[in-house]
Amino acid sequence: MMLKMKQLTNEKLTKNCVETINQFKVLEYLKKNLNVFSFKIFLYDKNTLKVIDEKENQAYFKYDEDTNEVLFLEENFEKNDDYEL
Repeated sequence: MMLKMKQLTNEKLTKNCVETINQFKVLEYLKKNLNVFSFKIFLYDKNTLKVIDEKENQAYFKYDEDTNEVLFLEENFEKNDDYEL
């Protein structure tokens, strides 16, 4: 099943409304390290959140199940607005 990338509203950020455990782990990491309310944050795929700043710079934060760490990925990450759950 393919789903469109979804933006998290401030309410969804506050309530941790994500679709997977790995997205939750990434969101918790972002909340500890960034002011998440200063960015646009999207559910990108089942392991990844996309972050866009006020200058439209993009970054991706992905949960790596092998290392149990959140990885920072540059803007050149796969450009796919759909993801599969």
